[in-house]
Amino acid sequence: MKPTKPVPHDLLELVQKTAPPEAEVVPLSWAYEDEDYNIAIVMPDTVDRLEARQIEDRLIDAVIDYDAAHGTFSLCMVWPQRDKALAGIH
Repeated sequence: MKPTKPVPHDLLELVQKTAPPEAEVVPLSWAYEDEDYNIAIVMPDTVDRLEARQIEDRLIDAVIDYDAAHGTFSLCMVWPQRDKALAGIH
């Protein structure tokens, strides 16, 4: 894992508009490898894997144009509430 730059406000707003209303959108200060920005979407534990993947697909569709315009690579992953500590969220 490597540290990242702070997530730009306009990117964060885009993710918040795209994420479900019950989601907690949390910009993370770390990335796996080549990401410029890493954003966690914390969802209730009742969300199953299929629904999580569908949410991630919508988020990818939303941020792909942002990334293309800014020359960045953003990662948006859904984390169940019970696992948010694994993402470094307290």
